[in-house]
Amino acid sequence: MINTQLGGKFSREENGLFDLRKHLISSGINIEFPFSDGIVGEYKGIGVTFIPTPERTFYDIEIEFFNAIRINPVHIVHNKFKDQIGYIGESASIELGYAIMHNRPIIFLYEPTFSEKVSPIIKELINANVELIKIKRLDLLSTDEVSDYVSTIVTDPIEYLLKVTSEVEVMKIVGNLLDSYKETN
Repeated sequence: MINTQLGGKFSREENGLFDLRKHLISSGINIEFPFSDGIVGEYKGIGVTFIPTPERTFYDIEIEFFNAIRINPVHIVHNKFKDQIGYIGESASIELGYAIMHNRPIIFLYEPTFSEKVSPIIKELINANVELIKIKRLDLLSTDEVSDYVSTIVTDPIEYLLKVTSEVEVMKIVGNLLDSYKETN
């Protein structure tokens, strides 16, 4: 069984990510994140799929999420929000930068378009590697087709085009994001 996680905008206003999660699970793919099929609460204005506790904080879950990106054989991104086809927001872009740093194959549903909040360094990194990122409407494939397609993607790590300065900057951005979650727990 293939393990993965979904990136994209978690929102009560757009269920596409959660519909894709259900479709991937029914295709035999294990989705580690998000945890559920919808938003169950909010943390600092962010929709969450779990309720943070003192024993398992938002920061802890984000560390687990980034670890999943690092070790799972593929990172899948639901890059649509409402009528914004290809939407990549700030958090999803940071996750993508991290996946690229760890040579993880990436699948988008659509050609990417970026929120104005996306770091120029991460946007440049993604654009420099967009030809190596798979774009496939997984949501329109049958369960067998999804399973077959994702299985072909996870065969080898991707050799992305990286600059040392990009790697340092992306890891700094990831660290700053995680620090911002740690400070409030």
